Amino acid sequence: MTPRATAGVVAAVSGALLVVGIVATSIAGSAGWAGAGAVTAAMGPSMMGGPLMPMAGGHMGAMGGMMRGIAGSTGDGPIAGAPEVRVQALNFRLEPSEVRLPKDRDVNLTLTNSTAVVHDITVPALGVQVVAQPGTTRTVGLRSLPAGRYVAYCSVPGHADLGMRATVVVE
Repeated sequence: MTPRATAGVVAAVSGALLVVGIVATSIAGSAGWAGAGAVTAAMGPSMMGGPLMPMAGGHMGAMGGMMRGIAGSTGDGPIAGAPEVRVQALNFRLEPSEVRLPKDRDVNLTLTNSTAVVHDITVPALGVQVVAQPGTTRTVGLRSLPAGRYVAYCSVPGHADLGMRATVVVE
């Protein structure tokens, strides 16, 4: 097989896998999982430490604890009167790369996704995940977050490795 033919096969398989992932995300979302968050089950131990298990009112990863703030599924809606912190999902980066949230106060976290694929912002240590379908904006209300610096990323397979990472600072 020539290098050009090999490249074509690799491209075709990659495209097919992307379509399968998108379809799986749609099916998982309609089954009560958290949209793109369900795709993290395919990630294995590299980021979440293992597959996610469906649970009433949310889902639990190997990090332990219920995920909260899962937009479009079982998450909290926006909190009236709470300040808003906005994050934008761009092509393989999250803006800003350092997200500041208030400690021990209510806050609305908004994710805007202006791309053509699903993205999320996941903060496992806080049990937070906000999923935004292509071209949508999702807001979740968060209550009484503990102070600290936390790792955040897009949990869609491969996206964090391509640069969709951020630091969440709660102070």
